[in-house]
Amino acid sequence: MDVGSPSEYDFRNTNGLVKCLNAIAQLPTPDELGAKHLAINEVQRLVDHWLRGAFGSEQEATATLLLGGSWHLKVGLADSDLDIVTLLPSFVTSELFFGSLFEFLRDDAPCVRKIVAMKKAAMPILAFQLNGIRVDLLFARYSQPVVPKHVPIHSDQVLVGMDATSIRALSVPRVASLVLELVPNGSTFRSCLRIVRLWAKRRGVYSSKAGFLGGISWTVLVAFVCQMFPKAAVSSVVHRFFAIFSSWRWPTPVLISKPYEAPELESCAQWSPQRNLHDRSHVMPIITPGFPAVNSSVNVNASTLRILQEEFARGKQIMDEMQAKGLSSPAVWHKLFAPTEFMVRYDHYVVVELRAGDEDALSEWANFVASRTRKLVETLQHTSPIESVHPLPELVKPALPLSSSSSGAGDTSDACGYFLIGYTVSSSSQRALTPEPVAAAESCVLPAVRYFLGTELGSGCLAERTASMRAEIAYKRWDELPDELFAHGGRKAAAGERARFILSKAHSLNVSFGLAR
Repeated sequence: MDVGSPSEYDFRNTNGLVKCLNAIAQLPTPDELGAKHLAINEVQRLVDHWLRGAFGSEQEATATLLLGGSWHLKVGLADSDLDIVTLLPSFVTSELFFGSLFEFLRDDAPCVRKIVAMKKAAMPILAFQLNGIRVDLLFARYSQPVVPKHVPIHSDQVLVGMDATSIRALSVPRVASLVLELVPNGSTFRSCLRIVRLWAKRRGVYSSKAGFLGGISWTVLVAFVCQMFPKAAVSSVVHRFFAIFSSWRWPTPVLISKPYEAPELESCAQWSPQRNLHDRSHVMPIITPGFPAVNSSVNVNASTLRILQEEFARGKQIMDEMQAKGLSSPAVWHKLFAPTEFMVRYDHYVVVELRAGDEDALSEWANFVASRTRKLVETLQHTSPIESVHPLPELVKPALPLSSSSSGAGDTSDACGYFLIGYTVSSSSQRALTPEPVAAAESCVLPAVRYFLGTELGSGCLAERTASMRAEIAYKRWDELPDELFAHGGRKAAAGERARFILSKAHSLNVSFGLAR
């Protein structure tokens, strides 16, 4: 599909959009890029040093590092994580990677801090900071005792003999590399992906862990639109991105290449709703290119899909208005990237308060809890009279010193953070602000909260959990949310923002029913 060459307005609009993007999220400086390259080299040095110490000279122990994610795609920002796959010889097991290597990096590498072993994650990783740069180190076990320096990651043959976890890890650089081959214009694609990633993060929908979309899913969606409009300007591609996905008929899958079978890898499972009943239940399939084809958005549920659809529609509405008025200056683009209104849009919230002995322990505890909160969301969305559920992906750190009532007497925890879930109840259950509907809104979540605390956050849920790592979950009306959650002007400013949001929603409803003047 094509729409011809870009117009003068398209060029002006693109210029305004890119200026706005660079003002909000600047590209890394040469020094920052240099620091990333040094970090990659240091990871290589540390892993090789560990291999020599663990196996000595009797084995030709070398590792090959493969870059994935935003840095492979060349859309990384200064604060973007480094996603690095460590391809290790066949005699290096997962137990050694998450045991011996973890201990070496924790105890014998002074440049490494805040290291966490996420062994039970869908994609197991060692997450740490290296000289202040966040690194996600993935493990892949090669089928041979010697790993080639230059790995032909495009070839399916490289997967032969690998276990399923290693194949999933190697898909990170493989998918990124294939996407770059499949898009018609690399420069346009990268600009559009930077824009969509920033928009998704600021609107609170960039998180596979929370049930929204992760980096791979956003990459495939942008690549899909770029394929449809190979000659379009950046602003035009972004406009069509919102137009297409605001009206997309899910669960129709999004694909940027045709899935295929690999006879030599027939035991390797891939997405196939024709053969797999579980795949038919996916609500928002976004399929990765190459083999094995997988649904990168498997964590999306009915509630998070609704939020995503609302955000696509909001983006389309903003860009439709800009186009109708011929607006193109950088200032008008800021509305698209406005932060999410999550903290002011709901009457009812579930507040997950986390505490730990220090910031490192809190980071480890929060990473674990974040991987579990999606199950609480899925339970709540099937609880009557709850109508919709909306999780906020990031951990909210207190904007103010904790009050004595928040911290509790005798509390020895020094670090604190909050995960929040907003929800609405059906209009028949909330006719007025009386104690009865408020009590109903609270009581309906209590069984789900108790079950979640007992099964997902109970004793023994995390092997590395210390006594200082605690979680408390409570129902809060909006006006009961802790004051320390409100930054940028505090609760008073938030109350004004909430009033404006409610008026805006009322106006939108009037417009949709033809009542606005």
